[in-house]
Amino acid sequence: MYFPWEGFYKMPNAKEIIYKTLYRSGVQRLFSYFNRHKLSIICFHSISVQDEHEFWPGVFISKEKLIQVLDYLQDSRYQVITLAEAKRHLKGEVKYDYPVVITIDDGWYRSVVDMLPILAQYNFPSTMYVTTYYVNHRIPVVNVLIQYMLWKSNTTAFRIEIDGESHHFTGTAVEIVRQVEDFLKGKTEQEITQFLYAAADALNVDREVIDQKLFHNADYDDLRQAHQSPLVDLQLHTHVHNLPNEKEQLEHQIVRNKALMEQALDCRNELNDFCYPSGIWHPAQIPHLEELGIETATTLDEGLNKIGGHTLKLRRNLVMNNGSLLHVKMALSGTFDSVRGLKGALKAGSY
Repeated sequence: MYFPWEGFYKMPNAKEIIYKTLYRSGVQRLFSYFNRHKLSIICFHSISVQDEHEFWPGVFISKEKLIQVLDYLQDSRYQVITLAEAKRHLKGEVKYDYPVVITIDDGWYRSVVDMLPILAQYNFPSTMYVTTYYVNHRIPVVNVLIQYMLWKSNTTAFRIEIDGESHHFTGTAVEIVRQVEDFLKGKTEQEITQFLYAAADALNVDREVIDQKLFHNADYDDLRQAHQSPLVDLQLHTHVHNLPNEKEQLEHQIVRNKALMEQALDCRNELNDFCYPSGIWHPAQIPHLEELGIETATTLDEGLNKIGGHTLKLRRNLVMNNGSLLHVKMALSGTFDSVRGLKGALKAGSY
């Protein structure tokens, strides 16, 4: 289940001043040089069409912010490489200076039809991790859409009438989402769509947020078309955006995800890379992933990846709409890694 989280990263003024000082003094560039053989993986989710980036800045990024980051990558010394080449780099088979991999999580419709073409303009390859439940079901991601409409209308309750019956939903956003999900259990896709249109009307939200597929996943036709590009690598992200620790349930999520993707894309032995849902992982999952033949798995633990490091614990830097370009630069250079290491050493030395 997707829930926008509170407290997105926003650099306090004191930290912003420190980071600007490090950047302007050249320390950041020095860290970048020392870390030049470490792999940086950056993470996007989807691109905003209207104001989705204000609703959930950790998932939706404005076109302007996206282009700002891509311009920086293009004009800097970083090399954007494929995940396949990154695997070779981490194994020591090849060595790149300042390597960067671009990843895109979930397989949102707008990331496929809007974000991928923008990346293609820069000739940047990317890996998109696709969760398949909402690819199979051609409806919006219900809990995200409901939360967006509640945010948009700034309300904590709404009432709708369906087939002559009145239904009332009230409480916090999380509570309302659960009420809606309970109500929609067993409903057909047509009935769910009818409900969502009625909810949009009740909340005075334009139905175009549904019609424009702002909160849909891409369908298989969209994915097949994207797969034809040599710049696009589609990979695994579970079936229902959840990864249990238990072996049987974990295997079901990945095997189901992989089978659906292989059938849709008519490919075999290509889908061996994985992204933990929401970037959250547990050590108990690692042996099961190894048994399934997963070669890489990306987290949302911030930082860089050294040659020879564990490929099922790959760190990534999430690009958020409310984060600054300076934050991106500092993350890519390994400055945050170095500062964290220094703080850890100082803390250990104080005991």
